Amino acid sequence: MSIAFNTAVSGMSAAEAQFSAAARNVVEKAAQGEDVIQASIAVKKAEAAHGAATAMVRVTSEMTDTLLDITV
Repeated sequence: MSIAFNTAVSGMSAAEAQFSAAARNVVEKAAQGEDVIQASIAVKKAEAAHGAATAMVRVTSEMTDTLLDITV
């Protein structure tokens, strides 16, 4: 379980970094008057990745709780 949890937390951290970079890119492109569509898509992708990693943390936690219930 620990490996799954650590992987999920790493995924959340990576998604947060991607989101930060994408959001900064949106602001920079908007300030320059450039097209922000691709940058906005990158923001949405980072949000989806974070949501998936969050779901993985939740499922890992539920699996651990179930395992503890079975063994105790």
